[in-house]
Amino acid sequence: MRQSVRFAVALVLCLVLCLSGVMVGDSRTYASSVGWVERRPAGDVGRQWYALASDSTGTHLIAAAFGNYGTEGWVYTSTDGGASWAQTYPNTWSSYWMAAASDADGSNLIVCVWAGLVYTSSNGGVDWTTRYPAGETAQRWQTVASDADGSNLMAGTSTGRLWISKNGGSTWVETRPAGNVDGDWRGASSNADGSVLLVGNYNGRLYITSNGGTNWTELTPAGAADKNWQGTACDEDGSNLIVGVEGGRLYTSSNGGSSWTERRPAGDTNRNWSRFASDSDGSILLAADEARLYRSLDSGAKWTEQQPAGDKDAHWTCCSNADGSYLVVANYAGGRVYSLAVNPLARALTVAKTANGTVTLDPAGATYDDGTVVTLTATPATGYTFTGWSGDLSGTTNPARITMDGDKTVTATFTASPTYTLTPSAGTGGTITPNTLQAVLQGGSKTFTIVANAGYHVADVSVDGVSQGVVSSYTFTNVTSNHTISARFEQEMKQTIIVLQIGKSTFTVNGISETLDSPPVIKNGRTLVPIRAIIEALGGAVGWDGTARKATVALGSRSIELWIGQSTARVNSISTRIDSTNLKVVPEIINSRTMLPLRFVSENLGCLVVWADATKTITITYQP
Repeated sequence: MRQSVRFAVALVLCLVLCLSGVMVGDSRTYASSVGWVERRPAGDVGRQWYALASDSTGTHLIAAAFGNYGTEGWVYTSTDGGASWAQTYPNTWSSYWMAAASDADGSNLIVCVWAGLVYTSSNGGVDWTTRYPAGETAQRWQTVASDADGSNLMAGTSTGRLWISKNGGSTWVETRPAGNVDGDWRGASSNADGSVLLVGNYNGRLYITSNGGTNWTELTPAGAADKNWQGTACDEDGSNLIVGVEGGRLYTSSNGGSSWTERRPAGDTNRNWSRFASDSDGSILLAADEARLYRSLDSGAKWTEQQPAGDKDAHWTCCSNADGSYLVVANYAGGRVYSLAVNPLARALTVAKTANGTVTLDPAGATYDDGTVVTLTATPATGYTFTGWSGDLSGTTNPARITMDGDKTVTATFTASPTYTLTPSAGTGGTITPNTLQAVLQGGSKTFTIVANAGYHVADVSVDGVSQGVVSSYTFTNVTSNHTISARFEQEMKQTIIVLQIGKSTFTVNGISETLDSPPVIKNGRTLVPIRAIIEALGGAVGWDGTARKATVALGSRSIELWIGQSTARVNSISTRIDSTNLKVVPEIINSRTMLPLRFVSENLGCLVVWADATKTITITYQP
C-alpha cells in the first residue's frame, strides 16, 4: 500500500496529506455529504485540534491538541476511523502539539512540539521515541511530513531550520534552499517515496525538491511572491499539487509546479488558506482556512462548502483517505472532530438503437459508480451497418468509451446495408465460379474460383481492369462498391519429341510408335527421310507439285520449298543453300518416295535436331 500524509501547523497551521493507491486515468467523484458524525474523544471538549492525519484507508488516525497557555494538550490515536480514541502522547503531556503525519498503514507516526522535540512511533502510537536532530532540543517545530512507509521524513521550524531524515528519524541532515536562513517553514508535504518534497515559508517563497532535499527549486506562482505560504499538498507521484497563502490566493498544478492555476472558490477572495488534503491522484481536494472548509471533486476547478452544519468560523484542519471517500475534520475554535463517509454516485447509462443490431457494455450494467469508464461495442445484424453514436457519445469509433461523470444517454444508429454487384466473366479455355452476377451487402465478402480447362492455363485475372496476376481464386472483402472480375486463359504449349533411327521404318512421337513410308537413309553424309509423316506429327503440312517436282513444307508461320535435285531451297520465300559445305546434299526420290534432308528442314522449321552416332538415332524436339 502506497501513501503519504503530510501535516504542518503553527499559529497558522497547514495540513498536507498525500495518499496513495493505484492511480487510474479517471478521478472518482463522490455524492454530496449525507451527514457528518462527531468523532472527538469521549469527554474531551474544548480542545484546540491543530494536527490531524490519516492512513490510506481512513481507519488509523492521529489527532493532536494545542493546550494553549499552560493547559494540557493531548495526542490521540484511533484504529476505527475515529469511533474511539486512545490517549497516546509521547513521554509527558505538552501544551503545544503542533504537527503530525502518518505513513500508509498508520503504524509509523511523527508528531512535533512547539519549542520542544520531535517524536516517532512505529506501532501506531503505543510507544514513542525521541527523534529530534542531534543537539536540537528546543527548536520551534511546526511542520512535519512523511513518505508512504515512514522512512523519509521532513521537519521544519519557524526559525528557518529544515531537516531531512532517510531512516525514519534515526539521523537527520539539515537542508534548505540556498539563501533561506530564516524561512519560518510551513506546509511540508511529500510524495509516496519521499523523492518529491514541497515546503513553503511564511516569508514569501515556495520550494520543491525532486531528489529528497539535495537540491531545491523555487516554485512560487507568478505574482504570488512575498506571500505568507501556509499550506501545501501533493498527490502520490508529486505531479498534482495544491498550495495556499494568506489573503485569498489558492493554486493548483498538474505538472509538479512547472505551471500554476489559481483555483480558489468563487467569491472567496480574502481567505487565509492554511490546511489542505488530497487523495492519491489529486482529483479530490480539501481546503480550509480560519473560517470555512471546502471540497473539490475535479482537482480544484470547482469547490463546494463542506463544513458540518453550525460549525462555521471554526478554524478547520482536515485529512482524507486514499480515494477521498472518508473525510475527517477537526477545529481549534470549538474543539470538535467529525468524520464523513461518502458514497460514490450511481450514474445511469441508457442505451438505445435505431434498427437491427446490439450494443454490449463492459462492464455490464445499467448504473455505475461516478467516474467509471464503460466500453460500448455496437454489432449490426445481418444486412445492417453501424453508422455512428449520438447523444452523450458521438462519432463512429467502435468500440467506444464513455466516462460516467453523470447520467448518460447514448443511441447507436444502424441502417440497412446497401447492396453492390460483382460481375464475373471468363474467356475461352476455363471457368470462373460463380459465373453469374453476385449481389453482396455492404461490408460483405465474396470469393471467386478460377479453373483452366485441360490443355489451358490461367494467363491473368483482372479486377476492375487491374491485373491481379496468375491466381486461382480472388476474394472481395468489405465490399463498398460495384466490381468486375475477369479471367483470361491460354492454351498450353506442348513440346513434341520425335525419335528416328537410320534404316528403321518405325519412329516414336512423344513415346508413341508411328510408321514411315520408307526408312531414313544416309547419303552424301546427310540423313534423308520421307518427311510427310514427321511434319504431320509436328502439326505441319507437306505439299507436292509433280510438274515442278517441288515439295512444300509448312509448320506454324514457317514454310520451306525444296526441288528434287536442287541444292538451293526457299525458306519463307528467301533462297537458302541446303548445305553450303556439301552441294551434293539435295532432295531425292528413292524407292518412289520423296526424301528430304532432315536437319535442313527441321532446323528451318524451328526444331532442335540431335544426332547420336553410336545408335544412328536422330531426336527432333519441337516447342511451338
